Amino acid sequence: MAFDHIKAALKQAEDTQTPIGPASDLVDGGLSLDDAHQLCEETINARIAAGEKCHGYKVGFTNIPVREKMGLPDSTYGYLLGDMVIEDGGNFQMSELIAPKVECEITLRLGKDLKGKDLTVEQVLDAVDAVRATFEICDARIKDWKCPYQDFFADNAFSARCILGSTDWTPVDQVDLLGETVSLTRDGEEIATGKGEMAMGHPANAVSWLAAKLADRDLGLKAGDIVMTGTLTPILPIEAPANYTATFSTLGTVTKQFV
Repeated sequence: MAFDHIKAALKQAEDTQTPIGPASDLVDGGLSLDDAHQLCEETINARIAAGEKCHGYKVGFTNIPVREKMGLPDSTYGYLLGDMVIEDGGNFQMSELIAPKVECEITLRLGKDLKGKDLTVEQVLDAVDAVRATFEICDARIKDWKCPYQDFFADNAFSARCILGSTDWTPVDQVDLLGETVSLTRDGEEIATGKGEMAMGHPANAVSWLAAKLADRDLGLKAGDIVMTGTLTPILPIEAPANYTATFSTLGTVTKQFV
């Protein structure tokens, strides 16, 4: 199936900050899940061929109450490319995005290649070398996030930006991933809290889930890849101008002044 017109529509939506309707509406009979994966992979591979770097992945809807509220049957994943990953102190313009939302996440960095299904927490952690606090800024090219499940994959799981925290990468064996807590404030007022266990019971489970989904497509994680393991807090629209700060119990802070 040719997807060029869908790719063009999604790119135009991103470039003009003008969302479209469901991607599935752009093809007779809608997109299958495999169609959506293929569409996304073709887009990602073209961007890499054009010189962009793939930094890793985001896993979405690992917070089960959030996923159930959205009415989704499973979690999602997308790719982190090019300038999507922003180091502490880096910047981007809100005007680059459509209707961004903020999430507080624990990001894991792979020290070894990882591939396969049914990986245990221990197997995942053996491949992980470090951990970092992160804001995920998600943004959909599809209006109001109203679309079939497969369209999340067609639109790269609504990936937009990954803002890394002020504390550098921490060795994974120095962090209690289950017990790590976070408090999110907007202009100093607490608006959400969360805990590591909110990411699929354990952040490593999110990586295991991702590895299994990639293995279904004969793909795997590579040493150096980062994986955002899903939000520990509710997904909240960004109200700008405002200063957002996520304070983690051991991983430090992530701060961003949105204007």
